[in-house]
Amino acid sequence: MNSIKTIVLIVLAAGMLQTAFGQVSPEIQLGARGVMSFNTDITGNQKTTSVNDFSDTGLLLGFRQKMYNRFRGQLVIGLQFPDADSDLGQVFFHQTFLLLEDQKNILKMGRSRVRSALIEFPTLRDDDALAFTDVLNPFSSGENTEDNQYGNVIELAHVFAQRYWLTAHGEHFTRTPVPPATSETDFSLNAVGFSFVYMVPETQIWNRPFIQQLGIGFNNFLTDRQGYSNQFDQTLKNILVSGVFNLKPDPIYFVDARFQVVYNLGFKEVKTIGNFYDLTRARAAAHFFSLRFLYRKLERPTLQLALSGGFKVFPDLTQKARQWQVVFNAFYRLGENFDLAFQVQQAQFTGDLKTLYGKSETRFQVGLVYSIDQRWNKQFDDRNSLLNLEHGYIP
Repeated sequence: MNSIKTIVLIVLAAGMLQTAFGQVSPEIQLGARGVMSFNTDITGNQKTTSVNDFSDTGLLLGFRQKMYNRFRGQLVIGLQFPDADSDLGQVFFHQTFLLLEDQKNILKMGRSRVRSALIEFPTLRDDDALAFTDVLNPFSSGENTEDNQYGNVIELAHVFAQRYWLTAHGEHFTRTPVPPATSETDFSLNAVGFSFVYMVPETQIWNRPFIQQLGIGFNNFLTDRQGYSNQFDQTLKNILVSGVFNLKPDPIYFVDARFQVVYNLGFKEVKTIGNFYDLTRARAAAHFFSLRFLYRKLERPTLQLALSGGFKVFPDLTQKARQWQVVFNAFYRLGENFDLAFQVQQAQFTGDLKTLYGKSETRFQVGLVYSIDQRWNKQFDDRNSLLNLEHGYIP
């Protein structure tokens, strides 16, 4: 009899403990974006090519969990279809990381977007103006645009007053293997830096001040520069300055302007550009700007028009070299999360850049974009929406 009572008491106690310390179910996130376009390219020699492009289409899964204290944890796994001419295969994992955060502190470790840019511009794909909008990877051969955008990262951010973001990062940018090697073997950190950004929260979308965002960043690549043993002299240094301004913060007829300057201090011995390695190590200044108009109907984005352009100069080269680009696009919402897109780009090159890219290139794109961001067992706010990890053509 006493044994039965003991078992009953144990079962009751276990039930009470399970009720008190029951498993906390995670929030499950699903994010996906399909970008399909028909591209027509016209190069300087009047050669025309047309392709059906579905690059940058991706799928993301996220799981967020409450911790036993004020923090919360998150696991994200994402795959993406890379550019057709890359050697990354049919798909590659561009996001695989763990994140731990509270209201003011964020720790991120894994594979994700590197800090090669401070802001986004309203382009169809994130690499449409890559030479101007991102710090270029000096360890890559330049064959894969994703080498400049994704890598192994460790980031620590602190948020002051919900608007000031101080972020320190260490990163491993992908290295193109040197023959006869066929795959990367060294995954040590090869880039460090920090950024300080003032950013108005998205929750104030209907009450935007004139200054939406201002930021400065420092990206330093730990290269193996020949002839220099001092680590500081071997470091390739880049400075980024950016801003977003709400010229007309009207909730229906909205207009904003964006700019970013990337200054690469470079190495003084680089006087000619014969390949991508020289391009990333030459002293250069890239400037890019955009003016965007967004029409909202019934508080939903309906039509977006954007004109963007930039130029890049290389002051130390023996032969004067410059690069220009202009991008115009329009997006029209056909239905919930479904958009019709049109974009035209014009790029021109002078000096040594003509050896790498030709004299000019014009690209016409007509496409469709579909985006979803779904959550189950919702527990948290939208600061870490999965689609925030992807390029947003409507910033």
